[in-house]
Amino acid sequence: MPICEIMGNSAMNDHDAGQGARNREGLYLLLKVQEEHSPGVLEDLNRVARFATATAECLGLPEYEVERVEIAGRLHNVGNLAIPQAILNKPGPLISEEWEVMRTHAEIGARILASAPSLADVAELVRSHHERPDGRGYPDRLAGDEIPLGASIIAVCAGFVAMMRRRPFSDAITVEAALAEVDKHSGTQFDPRIVDAFCELLRLARA
Repeated sequence: MPICEIMGNSAMNDHDAGQGARNREGLYLLLKVQEEHSPGVLEDLNRVARFATATAECLGLPEYEVERVEIAGRLHNVGNLAIPQAILNKPGPLISEEWEVMRTHAEIGARILASAPSLADVAELVRSHHERPDGRGYPDRLAGDEIPLGASIIAVCAGFVAMMRRRPFSDAITVEAALAEVDKHSGTQFDPRIVDAFCELLRLARA
């Protein structure tokens, strides 16, 4: 399955279409706010959403869930709007106190989305996108099947995109190295089912 653009490719009934339109209105507003707050962030968010959508489709999720995953992929870091720029843009590793602040972004993002009726069903995925199968994630220390599947999809895709982005305290790595890193953490940081599907998609896309 190719990694493809996912805007406007769903055939929905009237009810779903109306809900989808409301979702998009809230989505575009929050995307605009994120871009104003952190110029250039949309490129990464769009990449996460494309990868997440393709992975969800590969796993056979129903159309509604695929759209939910796509929207959550674009909004998974919306809680960063409440994180001080000194932490977000620190030119070096964060100290433990700064990590404690940084980890609040998942809960904050979920609260932001829960306040908008058209996006409330995405809040769960945003809250849980840093949970881990081994139970060492945050904010709720969920493990295994306790973690929403959509959140686990976003975890893999966002992790992959982050590894390939040059940051003040680390260099970007190659696609091959990023895939190897994702595979290395299968079963601990990442859901093995999603790792297998994601890695296969990337290999097919690059073939």
